[in-house]
Amino acid sequence: MLDNVFSNPRYKKVHAVDRYMAKGLDLIFLVIATLILTVLWYPLAALGAVCYALFHDAFNDGVSPGKMIVGLKVIRYPEEGTTVTWKVSALRNISFAVFTLFALVPMIGWILMFLVGIPLLIFEAYLIYSLESGYRLGDILAGTRVVSFRDYKDVQTQKFENPENSENENQ
Repeated sequence: MLDNVFSNPRYKKVHAVDRYMAKGLDLIFLVIATLILTVLWYPLAALGAVCYALFHDAFNDGVSPGKMIVGLKVIRYPEEGTTVTWKVSALRNISFAVFTLFALVPMIGWILMFLVGIPLLIFEAYLIYSLESGYRLGDILAGTRVVSFRDYKDVQTQKFENPENSENENQ
């Protein structure tokens, strides 16, 4: 049922491996930045890591560094054409921020990371893989969808060439 509510036939489902690769690259960037900031001051590193985990999709209108390398983009859905705001990015990435926060807090945080954070990330990965739409919990909370650059450009070109067809699809 959830798949029918959020499906959009104009965009193909992004392969789960591409999404996992993009998120893995973002996590590598997060770890490198955290290690560099830890040398300066640990609280700054912790704050920077949580902020990056929350807001990395808002820096470049839905294109985090990992998504840029893999060729993916976050779009608002159904409000296509609107930008991915800081609030939207925070909503869609709250599970990763919780995981990051737990990972940065010694002992109790690590226990919570294994009890809450990792199962939450596994659930998110399961949703990406198993739902036909490819949505994860963060996409549903924030009203977003991950698409490939190529699909996004093709759909935008069709809207520009046939504006009356795109208006009929939105109704």
